[in-house]
Amino acid sequence: KHQAASTTWPVSFLPTLTPLAHTITTGPIVRIAPNWYSISDPSATRVIYGHGSKYLKSEWYDAWNFSSDLSLTNLFSERSSKKHAEDRKKVASLYSMTSLVAYEPFVDNCIDIFKQRLDDFAMRDQFIDMGHWLQCYAFDVIGKITFGDRFGFLDAGKDVGNMIEFLDGALTASSYFGLYVWLYPMFMKVGKYLGMDQSYVNNFSFRHIQEAKVTIKNYHADLPAHMTMKVVLAQAQNPEKLSDYDILVTAGSNVGAGSDTTAISLSSILYHLLHAPACMERLRAEMNSSGITGNPTFKETQEMPYLQAVMKEALRVHPATGYPLFRVVPQGGEVLAGQFFPEGTNVGVNSWVSHYDTNIYGLDAATFRPERWLEADEQQSKLMEQNFMPFGMGSRTCIGKNISLLEMSKLIPVLVRDFDFELSQDNRVDGWRTRARWFVKPRDFKVLPTRRT
Repeated sequence: KHQAASTTWPVSFLPTLTPLAHTITTGPIVRIAPNWYSISDPSATRVIYGHGSKYLKSEWYDAWNFSSDLSLTNLFSERSSKKHAEDRKKVASLYSMTSLVAYEPFVDNCIDIFKQRLDDFAMRDQFIDMGHWLQCYAFDVIGKITFGDRFGFLDAGKDVGNMIEFLDGALTASSYFGLYVWLYPMFMKVGKYLGMDQSYVNNFSFRHIQEAKVTIKNYHADLPAHMTMKVVLAQAQNPEKLSDYDILVTAGSNVGAGSDTTAISLSSILYHLLHAPACMERLRAEMNSSGITGNPTFKETQEMPYLQAVMKEALRVHPATGYPLFRVVPQGGEVLAGQFFPEGTNVGVNSWVSHYDTNIYGLDAATFRPERWLEADEQQSKLMEQNFMPFGMGSRTCIGKNISLLEMSKLIPVLVRDFDFELSQDNRVDGWRTRARWFVKPRDFKVLPTRRT
């Protein structure tokens, strides 16, 4: 029997536990259901998620497939390390740092439109749900990068095609059906009758993929370098390497995972800056001293050390994912955090716990303090980086990480330079509310934008 704290709560309710309660009151191991354990220990983190790890994803991830046919996987749901590596290699170049330069004009376009909307709200002296508008921005950026076409969220200001509602429902469903995977294929067949209609995004994707297939017949270098164009061209050049399903699942993964994570992270950055005025002023001073008057390039943002520290700290104190990233203990079992776990046990590290570990991030780990990333010595910095996992870790690190960082790095400097934001009374006094269904999503993050002169 494991010497671990125990809760009878289902895995899907785990995010309702506070991160500090995990380590302070229970120790490094918490049994959250029969055969399911949440672990907080740096050495265990490296063993479970490090490159070359033999810990595979569990059947819980089968509920994150896009189809009732569980053999049709995506990069997130694929459990085989070998197949995951093969599939990732097919599209990795689309998400590389070198590809970001081609995507910058798409981001700039959305930033300019977002600024216009904020100006409108400022003129009307109107409080807005900033979390919603940041998701509108993230959705339109991912539409531009993936298809060369915005979904129109920033124009409409509302849930276009019920895509946000669909994703919220899908996240909730997958979180629960991961525990009862045998029910998932049945759910996928009846989901549209339960308000889980994904026809809008499917039709949008199919249309742009077909348009790209027609366009590449007269391909030339001046064509827009969005992802769908690139991957369709790659398929035309090497049909055996990329299937139509590969193209569709790449687009679907971008849409399904690309808006929530970025919007949550952007919300965390702005929210914590508004609760730390000194940090806001330091970041604003860094931006002003750069002399940049338009939208900064990604390269320019990498030369802003305080901006990078602010982003890291906001993703540390509020990582987008709220569940442990579960893996299965391999054959023979293993000792983790001083306890033996038999093979087949589900174990995982929750970033909400690891990121608040005072042994890693200091006694003030519960405090938003970007300076920790600039002041740490080499040893401390290495320890913090090794346990920093807002995008996952190891070979399973989110493939869209660089695109998310691109969106954040370019938008935040513009917002802090060009606008002031006043928190609503509720947000200022009581803080924001969040809902955890895989993603820990802010609710009612109300601010009043004002144009800076």
